[in-house]
Amino acid sequence: MEIIHRLQAGVTRPHPDQAASATWLAMVYASTRAVRGVVTTTGEEPEVGRNHYRIGVRLRDGKPLSILFNAAAFLVAGAEQQEPAMINAVFVDVPGGDFYRRAGLRVATTAELNQPLNNRYLHLLSEDERRDVAYHQPSRLGDLLFNWFD
Repeated sequence: MEIIHRLQAGVTRPHPDQAASATWLAMVYASTRAVRGVVTTTGEEPEVGRNHYRIGVRLRDGKPLSILFNAAAFLVAGAEQQEPAMINAVFVDVPGGDFYRRAGLRVATTAELNQPLNNRYLHLLSEDERRDVAYHQPSRLGDLLFNWFD
């Protein structure tokens, strides 16, 4: 299933989900261990200004990444770690993605997240979400699904 099919009303809003986030977090630890990396930060919950969960990891080669989770879409993504004030993520493939897939989560690829945002799919969002899109003007699908809207 392409990630464009994850678009639905509510997907751009913060969506805390204790059960889904517990599964995601367990898979973060399992997949990071499997690729001989380490978890470097505590998990952060969605909040106003960020619609997704986020946790920091460091791969065996020393590269720091953030593993992101949109609970409304059951979607996992990877991004380069950056300063909190930076809003445009540099998406990367999720290391150990098979762990998440076996747990029933969808793992987005870099190519999927970097797709230009196509207006023909925006009708799937709520009216409030479409107004946010018009205001913030995300350019990529990943910027919509893992957003900074306030």
